[in-house]
Amino acid sequence: MDSIDILTIGNITEDKIFKEGKFFSSVGGPSFYAARACIRYGIRVGVISASSDEFNLNDYMTEAIVFPQNRKSHAVFENHYSDNLRTQKVINFPLNLNVNDLNYPPNYPPPKLVFYCPVLDEITDEFLDLFPSSIKVGNLQGWMRNLDSRGNVSIKRKIPDLDFSVFDAVIMSDCDMDYDKALEIAETCKIVCITKGKEGSTLIVNNEVKNYKTIKVKNIDETGAGDIWAITFSVFHFIFEKKIDESAMFANTAASISIQGLSDSQIPTLNKLLDSKKW
Repeated sequence: MDSIDILTIGNITEDKIFKEGKFFSSVGGPSFYAARACIRYGIRVGVISASSDEFNLNDYMTEAIVFPQNRKSHAVFENHYSDNLRTQKVINFPLNLNVNDLNYPPNYPPPKLVFYCPVLDEITDEFLDLFPSSIKVGNLQGWMRNLDSRGNVSIKRKIPDLDFSVFDAVIMSDCDMDYDKALEIAETCKIVCITKGKEGSTLIVNNEVKNYKTIKVKNIDETGAGDIWAITFSVFHFIFEKKIDESAMFANTAASISIQGLSDSQIPTLNKLLDSKKW
């Protein structure tokens, strides 16, 4: 019987990237980076995302099992980098994802893990009720974004209105949420992960705080690094059943390796990641 190891839920985007006077276009969004990493790790992955005639999900995710939600348009983001700081602007965004549009094959068992990773709060609450027997991981950034009238993206920096007890792990960036709010989430969620870029990561596990350093690399394009961290930790801890410490270190390393190239080009294979272990 066919099955899915990890199901990612969140819109895949068209990204227009401006950095150091250069421009390039790529596919992006947390679902894209998470799915690409799963494929590199040999994980069978499914993707729920909006799809349009102009941006057909099947064309970009040929190695994944896709569950396209047909819309008239697709998500388009502009990412501007200056001094390693990113500003974002939304050029276009489709309607929310709809649980009623999901055609999950009746012969498939539930996915082992559901990775909730909205890019702009497009996941409705009904999706959280799907697959009650599956492990659930929440990647928070997309739930925390605000848009002004011109499409400029800012961060709410407050706790999203979610039932965090639903999740087996919650992952966020230190740029998006204050540490005291992460501690508050940790009151109802067993594992809370805070990614910190070149400083590594911090995990709050059963109210115990753990810090993990990462490797030093040349930063070419950090788009998607936090998403790669999140899915790598999820794969190693929940699918490969590795201990928390080892899973966090592999996640740090994978995210660092990934920023040495554009878009998803440097996401490591599983063998490369395993060979990089130096702890």
